[in-house]
Amino acid sequence: MILLSLIWLLQDFAQLLLMGICMIPDIFLLTILFIALLPEKSKEEQSKLVWIAFFGGLLWDLRWTNLPGLSSAISGGVIGLACFIWQKLPAIGRTPFAFMAVSAFCELVYALGHYFFWTIPSQSALRQFIVQQLIAVPVIIIFAWLFGRASERNG
Repeated sequence: MILLSLIWLLQDFAQLLLMGICMIPDIFLLTILFIALLPEKSKEEQSKLVWIAFFGGLLWDLRWTNLPGLSSAISGGVIGLACFIWQKLPAIGRTPFAFMAVSAFCELVYALGHYFFWTIPSQSALRQFIVQQLIAVPVIIIFAWLFGRASERNG
């Protein structure tokens, strides 16, 4: 929980530094997704992480957006959907590549949800959206690599 709080604060600080330049990818969401999809996580632990994503999104909304509840609903929903899909995959299919695909999907859905509710001119919003997704690619690759390493340790 402390790690997730620090990640949330780090993301908030990075967004503050890059305000007006670009939106940063949701590292908090990707961290929760990484933890939730680790092989040893039970459904109960995943449910707790869905709620943590919800409350982290609510804090983000109260800090940054003009539509409280948007980030929290998207975060909780995306993590819940990802956990559901992950449970339906056979164990042999839970690879780092599958994790990368699920992470990319979650980041894209999260960013698209915000894109449609931004109150800035569409050209500027589109540029920020594209830059955000380009920045998200290396972050997702790093999380996929970490997932692969964690999966190897667990057999």
